[in-house]
Amino acid sequence: MIKKVLLASVLAAAIGTALTTSNVAIAADKAAARQPTVAVLNLPFIMTEIPQAKAVQEALVKEFGPREQELQKLQQDGVKLGQELSSGKYKGDELVTKRRELEQMQSSFQLKARALQEDQQNRMQDENRKLAVTVQRAIDAIAQERGIDLVLRGEAIAYTIDALDISQEVIKRVSAQDKGGK
Repeated sequence: MIKKVLLASVLAAAIGTALTTSNVAIAADKAAARQPTVAVLNLPFIMTEIPQAKAVQEALVKEFGPREQELQKLQQDGVKLGQELSSGKYKGDELVTKRRELEQMQSSFQLKARALQEDQQNRMQDENRKLAVTVQRAIDAIAQERGIDLVLRGEAIAYTIDALDISQEVIKRVSAQDKGGK
């Protein structure tokens, strides 16, 4: 009788161990069967196609347009004065005065052009940072909804299939935010 109880205990332990091992193996097989999902996107394309980027570009043109026009006028005046100086129109003290005037125009033009370029770059970087946050939120939401484990920037990839590209989906999502009042 003791042998039967001992044998039953050993068999129960062996079956329990086998079932536990089997369950662990099944769980491991399920984890191995789930392949990581990957997506690709073309960020430069997205940043040129979203309506918010186009609106930013228009706003910056409007904001910096007057300063650009001022520079163009200053450049035209400098070219005109330079042509007059080259033609021999001025003599003596007037020639010296006009040369100084041209030098001042050139110096003013360079200073204003540099300041304009720096201001434009700073504003564009600020606006691009804001847009990048919006785009990243859309990418994160799409990845989470679709169970995507890894999103790669497509410009660094030599080849991919269209089915992995989520660029259009990101553009649609961000565009919808623009229409919805962000």
